[in-house]
Amino acid sequence: LEYIKKSIFSVGWIGCRVIEFMPDDFVEEFKTALKEHAEKTEELSAETPYGIPYRPAIWGAGWSIQGMGSRFYFFYKAFPKIFKPDLMYNALQFILGCHPGSNTESFASGVGVKSSIIAYGANRADWSYIPGGVVSGTALIRPDLPELLDFPYLWQQKEYVIGGGSTNYLLLVLAVKYILENVGKQ
Repeated sequence: LEYIKKSIFSVGWIGCRVIEFMPDDFVEEFKTALKEHAEKTEELSAETPYGIPYRPAIWGAGWSIQGMGSRFYFFYKAFPKIFKPDLMYNALQFILGCHPGSNTESFASGVGVKSSIIAYGANRADWSYIPGGVVSGTALIRPDLPELLDFPYLWQQKEYVIGGGSTNYLLLVLAVKYILENVGKQ
């Protein structure tokens, strides 16, 4: 329990999946840690116009935002009175084009009106298209230039991945779909 409380962001969602099997005293302490996590997340989300915790490093943050959004599904599903669905909605919007920079492409190739097509993958020298790949997204060129170029050799901005990126993207889409279909039924 102490490890889980210290690492609530990275492992708390796993605890949410098995909470019904835990003793009551564990659940109460776990809920206290979750409430603090929810408050901190809301505080960090309010710092950005995207409604998600976003502190960009040099690398594109798309994959970590998808992962965060999909983990929040498990937090929300187990404790809808503590967590709001907004983070999932906002994470998906970020991936679909509401992100920094002048290039507002969807990070998921083939998804959206405008999506990342040319990317660093097995097809990069062909300048061709792999549907379903998800790119890492907008990079931050220091000191403050968000960049997402159509150039297939910039692996730190437009690298296709299927495992991880696409998996988290699909889980996030399904999570948002589930929440939208079940709002008010819990």
